[in-house]
Amino acid sequence: MLNFKQVLRAVVGALSLFLFAAAHAPLAAAQTFTLTSSGFTPSAGVESNSRATAGINVSTTDNYTGSVALTCTVEAQGGAATLPLCQISPTSETPNGTASLTVTTGGVSPGTYPVTVTGTGTTPPLSQSVTLYLNVVVTPEAYTLTVSTLINPSTVTAGNAANATITITPIGSYSGNVTLSCLSITPPVKAAPYCSFENSSSTGPTVAVSSGLPATATLTISTYGTLQNQAKRATPRVFYALWFALPGLALAGIGAGGRHRKKFLGLLLLLVMATSILVLPSCGSTNPTSNNSNGLVTPKNTYTITLTGVDANGISPSNTTTTTTAATVSLTVN
Repeated sequence: MLNFKQVLRAVVGALSLFLFAAAHAPLAAAQTFTLTSSGFTPSAGVESNSRATAGINVSTTDNYTGSVALTCTVEAQGGAATLPLCQISPTSETPNGTASLTVTTGGVSPGTYPVTVTGTGTTPPLSQSVTLYLNVVVTPEAYTLTVSTLINPSTVTAGNAANATITITPIGSYSGNVTLSCLSITPPVKAAPYCSFENSSSTGPTVAVSSGLPATATLTISTYGTLQNQAKRATPRVFYALWFALPGLALAGIGAGGRHRKKFLGLLLLLVMATSILVLPSCGSTNPTSNNSNGLVTPKNTYTITLTGVDANGISPSNTTTTTTAATVSLTVN
């Protein structure tokens, strides 16, 4: 039979083996998830009273299957009194899903604001986070000028016109009255094509632009051309001129038998001369007529018209200072 000491040694040995095995047994890996994001859109920043969005990706590399509760917070930068407001939807996501983060910037001062999204798991409880940086910027008030409908027709004969649609697009919160004009017409020639504008708010070149709302105007490019000449008919005026001879004939009949015959003959001669002068213009006229005071015609050529605008503060379109051709039209005169 085993005595007490032998039993005790056996128990202690078994316990030691168990503790050794437990100490060297591999630990089961904990299941986790991660949060990632590609950043805000627009990436260059947003102005105050605007918004930005970002996608929040929930993923796992070790088969995490639990749900993840999502929250967001915005940190103050530089003592800003008003912070952007964040909202995430949905508020719970599972791998591999994507939630949408929206940040609005009503009344927010320019600066960089850290936005942190935190995800909290349930099996087992754990937490992960990702931080994005939102840039709130000051966008200068400006607008762009583009030809939204090409000129039609693109080719005209001298004396005819063509139309195009011009669009003024505000940048940021710009609003104002923009007066359109043709900055240049090339090649420069006498009787070159000329511009006129019309829009829904007025018949002139000034267009009212409201914040965030594009406005349009109709551009008309006109050309000078000689009209079809028509000779004036002479017959009616000849007919009316003959009426002036009747009083002369009457005077001649009356004076033929009187002692004042010489005086009447003198009056008759004057009436005949006056009648001749009136009859001369009645033979007709072939003076040319045209749609311009100088009688010039727009030469055959292809003309490039560059457009511009200016508002009451002297602000011109931001895209006309670059090499873009967005604010030009071409018209061919044949």
